Amino acid sequence: MTLVGRFQFDKETLKKYSNQTIFAGILMMVLGLVGVFAPTLMSVVTVYFLAWLFLFSGIVQGYNTWKSYNGHLGAWLKPTISIITAFLLMFFPLPGVAATAILLVVYLLMDAYSSLTLGWQYRPNKGWWLMLVNGILSIVLAIILLIGWPVSSLVLVGLFVGISLFFDGAALVGMGLGARKIGEDEIKEQKEANDSQKKEGDTQ
Repeated sequence: MTLVGRFQFDKETLKKYSNQTIFAGILMMVLGLVGVFAPTLMSVVTVYFLAWLFLFSGIVQGYNTWKSYNGHLGAWLKPTISIITAFLLMFFPLPGVAATAILLVVYLLMDAYSSLTLGWQYRPNKGWWLMLVNGILSIVLAIILLIGWPVSSLVLVGLFVGISLFFDGAALVGMGLGARKIGEDEIKEQKEANDSQKKEGDTQ
């Protein structure tokens, strides 16, 4: 087993983890750059993404309600609200961006807490400080977004989603490279130990 921060992995899992983490990080960085260079587009895309999430959630909840609680009108409240919210976001995206800005503030603060905690647990391995930087940046972005709300929401939502995705991706790439280096170092140490044992055997 290999120790990465406070987590333990076997060699195959560590290799798979590092490759998947690097791939996911690069993908997030690319999406983040889209948000940075086309913030208005990213804002609208974010709103429509949320709209489809609400719609899907409302349909699933409605189906479950119809199957299980079709006799209780109160049980239909949640799926109805979800579907109505979805259509409001789809047909009125600009007010939806302002509302999304508040959700984004909450997300950024939660992301900051998660990044700071994970970075602290991951130390002293390579790339741990990137998670701390990402957490601090998320707090700064949340404060700026609150100060500019709602006037600058159309630009800032997409821009900040892009920045957050980019640095989240950079942090993941850093962690993946760090995990890969740990695995390579362990393989190298194991090979050296095997060579040393082989030489001792040949000498005897």
